[in-house]
Amino acid sequence: MNPSFLRMTNLHQLAVEEEEEGGTERRGERLLFFPCLLSTDRPGEMTSQVYQFGWCLQCTSKHHFFPPRYFHVLSLRLAYKMALPQADDKLNRYCTFWRNGLHWFDDNGVRVLVEIVDESQCVLVMMSCEKGYSDNMVSLRRDVIGEVMSVYKESCPSLEVKELVIDPKELAYPVNTPRERTTYGIYSVLLAIKKRKPFLVSDKGQTELKEILPDESLSDISNLSLLGGCDIKEVIEITEEFKTPLTTIKLDIKDLDIVIEELTILNHLPCHIWHDLGLQLGLYQPTLEDINEDNNGDSKKCFRQCMSAWLRGQDKVREKEGPSWSSLATALDTIEEKSIASYIRNKYCPSK
Repeated sequence: MNPSFLRMTNLHQLAVEEEEEGGTERRGERLLFFPCLLSTDRPGEMTSQVYQFGWCLQCTSKHHFFPPRYFHVLSLRLAYKMALPQADDKLNRYCTFWRNGLHWFDDNGVRVLVEIVDESQCVLVMMSCEKGYSDNMVSLRRDVIGEVMSVYKESCPSLEVKELVIDPKELAYPVNTPRERTTYGIYSVLLAIKKRKPFLVSDKGQTELKEILPDESLSDISNLSLLGGCDIKEVIEITEEFKTPLTTIKLDIKDLDIVIEELTILNHLPCHIWHDLGLQLGLYQPTLEDINEDNNGDSKKCFRQCMSAWLRGQDKVREKEGPSWSSLATALDTIEEKSIASYIRNKYCPSK
């Protein structure tokens, strides 16, 4: 950040003075910040950067958007808390600003980019580090994610959002629409760690957890950098799943009509998600491809055959608790169908 930024944004300090006996006393300083006047486009050199980690906070409603004030507050906090000052002038920071993003290096070998993308529906965080400094990146991403979430909770808590990690194979920048990349919900990541599963699965294949969270200790889930430093107990859905054992009610093929009724008729689960659901239930990709081919891509028929294969315990279904309401609720949670998962738990999985 150079001095011209101050002129463009009217960023300056005001003394806060209070009247006391004997005169006026200087109590402190506060900052005025008007980055709405900053209209610079993303610098061209940004598009040549290579990143190793990507995370985003995505609005889940098409009618929800991060307001301009959100980025104004977030960018100021990040610049002043994390970007390095130039010499002894704390108003000058070693960072690059543009109208919807900022980028900086720290002195621990880490590069960070934060940008509002997807028509203001997503906050994107991307990071990379020099070889041998990945521990520093883990620490810094905890702080950056924590700041992103803190400003969200303060300035626009009514927005419906979800936290996602971008598959490391799909980090080519710019990332203008993260939801079009392969992403994993934080719940999926935590659940995989809890169950000691080394891979996360998507419709494009599988990715090792160690690739998504390189050089991070997975033994202490409560200290995971993706939590942004917050207490895991604040993530209510995760807390209940991790703390409360569920009564396992086993299912088999005779229960197909009940399962179909509960999911598609009573809860209106769209049939087109059958592939993602099947993967999380333990069906292999070749099995799902055969189902699709057998039914000529008809989503309703594919859904029914997918659930039949699950209820018969095909592939590695038995390794995922077998066909039960509990394992079904877990799979629904993983594909972000949390309301239906909660319904299943409340109805069929009372706490022990």
